[in-house]
Amino acid sequence: MGPEGIYASPIESETNVSDTYSVLHYSAHDLPKEYRNLIYSKWQRSLRYGSKFYSMIDSEAYFAASQKIVSNILHRIDAIVRVAVLSDDHDVVLGFSVSRGNILDYVYVHVDQRRMGIGTNLLPKGIDTVSHMTNTGLTIWKGKYKEWKFDPFN
Repeated sequence: MGPEGIYASPIESETNVSDTYSVLHYSAHDLPKEYRNLIYSKWQRSLRYGSKFYSMIDSEAYFAASQKIVSNILHRIDAIVRVAVLSDDHDVVLGFSVSRGNILDYVYVHVDQRRMGIGTNLLPKGIDTVSHMTNTGLTIWKGKYKEWKFDPFN
């Protein structure tokens, strides 16, 4: 995927389900620092504590390795980050997704904002593979996205 279709600055999503939040799109390379730090933190912690598998890994080893993995993904030229924010206050993040072409690397929605369609609005079109999975993600995958492949090595 080339640079076409990648936005260097945030744009309002055309798929807003309400006037209360917007989905901003960024090339991971152009992601503002305040969002980048939040993504590292939420991704690493929610994957560790939201997965029976990852929670069994020694804490120090997990955080060191997951830091490298998230960093590698966010430094890919084809990585796109979508951030759901309050429309009138972009400092309030409701959730985010990270994807690369047809690969969904991660979706996170704050626990108080779940089951409102935010996660669905963070999904790009054309996804057929998922690289990271929590227990909640597994339940959603089995129920709504059975045709997607799980490939943690992608």
